[in-house]
Amino acid sequence: MGVIGFLRWRVACGASLLLMSLAMLGSPPAASARGGVSFQPFFEYKIVFTGKGSYNRSVTNSESPEVLKEEASWTWNTIYPDVLVPTVASSPLSGSGFPAFGLGQEADGKWSITNTGSEGEDCSHSGTLGLPKQGDGSGGGGVTVKRPAGGSKGVIFIMNALDTYETTSGAGNGALACEPEDWWHDIIESFAGVGTKHTEAGLPEVRPLTAKIQLAPSELKHGSVTKHVSVGPSETVPSDCGSGSGITCTQAYTWSGTVTFTKHKFKKGKGPAG
Repeated sequence: MGVIGFLRWRVACGASLLLMSLAMLGSPPAASARGGVSFQPFFEYKIVFTGKGSYNRSVTNSESPEVLKEEASWTWNTIYPDVLVPTVASSPLSGSGFPAFGLGQEADGKWSITNTGSEGEDCSHSGTLGLPKQGDGSGGGGVTVKRPAGGSKGVIFIMNALDTYETTSGAGNGALACEPEDWWHDIIESFAGVGTKHTEAGLPEVRPLTAKIQLAPSELKHGSVTKHVSVGPSETVPSDCGSGSGITCTQAYTWSGTVTFTKHKFKKGKGPAG
């Protein structure tokens, strides 16, 4: 059995153990006609989060020919093979949610920066983006499953496609504007500040490429559901990235994608007859 095969087996076993544990922690078990104990029923889904994004920045100086242009694009395909969803609102998962981590993530991208008209700093550089090399074969990210507050029915999924990208080629030493040490960290997370608007407001941290989806009870009955998603308010960045004193700086960050939920044939089990 290979590494990925072993991990999928481990996830499946872990899910089964979690199911058994939560069955005993949930609402009082219902005794069957034979005196057995019914376990908490769950839906089980395979979730695939696929998307593409881009970032552009332009900086000009009215008092000089200086022009900095930056362009980047990326794609990802993130798979969460086993996500358990409690079928009743009384489940202990209803309030706190439960994290699910995926296996089989794929991601790539490219970036380029050109700086001209700046004395001694004219340069042009480009590179690629990818996932960190991890021994377990996963690309990070996660799914949190929650029930809506206020008695509303359905299930909320908070999807984070990937924990991070990294510069897989073209890394520089940061000495010039077009040679970042790590493009994703230096530009998306630090300069553009994706997600910082949310955290500065005192709300939980939001990682780039995060989507919030609510499935209604009628949708949970389907074997497969696909939702279209796009960049949300928590990730938006200001179009003005620092204009003033003759300098004009504009930027744009966006992404869109689809999330497909496919239900497994997973049925509730029963404890031994008493």
